Amino acid sequence: MVSIFSAPLATPAQLSSSPSQQSGIPEPLEQKLNLVACRLIQAAGILMELPQPTISTAIILLQRFYLLAPISTSPLLPTSLASLYLSSKLTEHPQKPRDIINIFKYLLSPASPLHPPHLRHASAAGPSKLRNTSNKNLYYVSEGDYTALRSLLLATEARILRTLGFNTTVHLPYTLAFNYLQSLGVLSSSRSDDPSNSNAQKEGEEGGLYTPLQHDKLVSTTFAYLTDLLASPSRVYLTHHPHEIAVAGIYIAARDHGVKLPMQWWEVWDVDRETLGFLMVVIRAGTYNGDTSSDGNGNGNGGGKIWIVEEGAFEDIDGGMVVAIGRESVEKEAEKLRNS
Repeated sequence: MVSIFSAPLATPAQLSSSPSQQSGIPEPLEQKLNLVACRLIQAAGILMELPQPTISTAIILLQRFYLLAPISTSPLLPTSLASLYLSSKLTEHPQKPRDIINIFKYLLSPASPLHPPHLRHASAAGPSKLRNTSNKNLYYVSEGDYTALRSLLLATEARILRTLGFNTTVHLPYTLAFNYLQSLGVLSSSRSDDPSNSNAQKEGEEGGLYTPLQHDKLVSTTFAYLTDLLASPSRVYLTHHPHEIAVAGIYIAARDHGVKLPMQWWEVWDVDRETLGFLMVVIRAGTYNGDTSSDGNGNGNGGGKIWIVEEGAFEDIDGGMVVAIGRESVEKEAEKLRNS
């Protein structure tokens, strides 16, 4: 059963010597850009009201693509747009190119919450005008710009497909995690303070099984961890199978909520202790530099924030850092890091 949901895995050599690194982009910069791509795609998907599996598929397709192609020749922005566009079709939630272009244009505009606050006030439009996010002039796409961006999006989509050998199958851990929770018998909709559950609670305390818990809380925490892992610098969605990631998410979520599970239950789904331990460390470590990773309750873990611009300088500011994703900005930052 597990083999049905197996995915092609990246080798350690591919991660340690990616095409981007071979083309002169240092690994720390590559990691930052991967994080920013995840943030952009996630934010765009939420604004477009796409389901999480569609968003996750787009992120994984982008990460797979950059295992085979360098960022220097395949800039981050058009690749992010094309990945989400392709994913929306693969997951049967097709979106129009215009909608995707408009959303990304907004996310990179001064009206976006992803835009650095100190740069908003530096704009010639003035702070009061910029605070009005309904001002469409800040992210207006002219017909000429749209035509050019649409052609670039479609060309990039074709390049992604060719590079991946048209292998766009992505197996996600969300459904597996839900099925595993059902199999473990912890998806009880009854509350632990219900007198009728006293026997079950006692069995959990004495036999090491589980304490009844409202299932939505456990499921949402598990799914939050699975989503957080998409932005991990370890890129575990490329190196581990979906069933392994699902088990790790369940394990951490169950510990957070004090849900007791059977001894060595993970072995039922062919996950060894070493793999589980590694994934637990990755989950607890959060994303790059601890950046706004969820603690399972939708809260950040206290790390710095990432602000995104298309062109500009990479800089550290109070509370986070600014990352520029344009080709020229990435090349300048790569040269700066190589010479430092």
